[in-house]
Amino acid sequence: MKKQLFSLTATILLNLSISANEISTTDFLQKDFKVTLDWLEQKPKSYAKDFFILQYLNQDNLSFENAKIAYEMGNGTNATLKKVFNDKYKKTAPIDLKCYRATIEELKNEDSKCIALGLSLKEALQLSKKDLEFFINKLDPYPTLKNDLKIIASDNIYTNLVNSDIKRFSRFFFDLGSNFRIKVLNKKLPPELINKLSKEKDFERFLRYVVYDKNLNNLQKSLFILKDDKSLTSSTNFLLGINAVNNNDAKIAYNFFFNSFNKAYLRIDKDKALFWLYLVTQNNSFLQELSKSWDNNIYTLYAKELLDIKPDNLIYTVDLKNTKSSFDIYDAFKWMEVVEDTKKNLDDTKLQKYYDIFTDEDTLPHLTFVLERYNKYKTQYYITPFRNIIKNYDVYKQVMIYSIARQESHFIPSSISFSSAQGVMQIMPFLSLDISKKLNENYNIYEQFIPNKNIQYGSFHLDTLMKQFDNNPLFIAYAYNGGAGYTRSQLKKGLFKEKGKFEPFLSMEMISFNETREYGKKVLANYYIYNNYLNSENKISLSTIFESLVSPY
Repeated sequence: MKKQLFSLTATILLNLSISANEISTTDFLQKDFKVTLDWLEQKPKSYAKDFFILQYLNQDNLSFENAKIAYEMGNGTNATLKKVFNDKYKKTAPIDLKCYRATIEELKNEDSKCIALGLSLKEALQLSKKDLEFFINKLDPYPTLKNDLKIIASDNIYTNLVNSDIKRFSRFFFDLGSNFRIKVLNKKLPPELINKLSKEKDFERFLRYVVYDKNLNNLQKSLFILKDDKSLTSSTNFLLGINAVNNNDAKIAYNFFFNSFNKAYLRIDKDKALFWLYLVTQNNSFLQELSKSWDNNIYTLYAKELLDIKPDNLIYTVDLKNTKSSFDIYDAFKWMEVVEDTKKNLDDTKLQKYYDIFTDEDTLPHLTFVLERYNKYKTQYYITPFRNIIKNYDVYKQVMIYSIARQESHFIPSSISFSSAQGVMQIMPFLSLDISKKLNENYNIYEQFIPNKNIQYGSFHLDTLMKQFDNNPLFIAYAYNGGAGYTRSQLKKGLFKEKGKFEPFLSMEMISFNETREYGKKVLANYYIYNNYLNSENKISLSTIFESLVSPY
């Protein structure tokens, strides 16, 4: 379906956030645009397409047949898309629904299939031995559940579970919740069981449950036997090193961090392991090694600060041709083409092509994205685009916006994440809708691709987070990524409270959600760099920033 053309007046009415000389011809920014199946069929599979499929599924009075066609155009890996489709269109068989909803007393009158559908291990854990025996006797066609119930009904769940098969142990560990893990499994597990667990694909997930729960200290110490296991990944070794630090064994921690460094492929993972080798040994040779890294992260920047070495690969400005670019910065699919094109074979000829395409301030973020790929990230760009918008905020807000936007989108207006976050500040649709109501504005989800609108909404959201977390850049970053409620729950565990030997770095590693944990570190590095560039009269050291990381809870 060809792009629909509208009068200039109608376009201006819709695009109030776009200046007069920046009127967009992007179809989904036009008045009364609506996603259709024909429109979707022309688009390549991508996060961007999944986003527009979601908008299609959210339309009123959509038939199941058309919804299914649209859903099957998706990547197949988008959890949000799958949930929306299933919630609106998937039908559960009445018999299955009845079993899922049945009470224990109702299940007693059902057949074995219904019992197997309706009885969870968590529910079984609350049953009397008499009721357990009743269900055990009815479950011959379902031996896995029957044997699970036998263990729950036994006089020594721990012994029987440890002596059972590894799949059953894992199922009980994950499915029965933290109280079960603390009450039943917080023991020094047999080495042979730990070794078997370490070979399972869910081992890192198992570690996250164990290492981040201070009530599992006995189980945590069971993990020390893996210190010489050469088969473990870099990330597994690192997490085991943090576990050893938490249990006051620096020698064992050293072994894990050393193995993590040797196994690491990504530069950030090598730098993180090197930094912790320094922390547990206080050996300056590790700092010296860190200072040679080309990556600008909190570990290398801190090492250079301690050694009085100035980073030499930070670029703040880029020369442009300063001619009007014809590239449509709002078109998510055009941007996806660039992302794919620059993944491989990015040579001088291809780079010159993009120098000729990205020629003005609006396309500066696109050019620096390509340049970082061309230089294999060994030169890193800390540009300050959208100055006409961001310069109106106080310098702290400017620094926070740039620090977050660089991490979120590389400042690309048409960015869409796998979870449907949009624009420069990568704002989730539910959040932008909520903000529009608070600002008493008409809501158009596609306007979040317009930098002025997206940054305005991102700034509004930052205001609420700054108030909640006392303007602390790290805690604000955690909340921006993982949510304010999640961040408060992490801080209330006691993180960033103590002034121990390894703080605040140990608390940084005890943030339970991996994406949020690493995101916070990256934004903090951005904050340090942008503050000292934009606020040069009030430069701040990383040492001072680290000292300020004290929980308000």
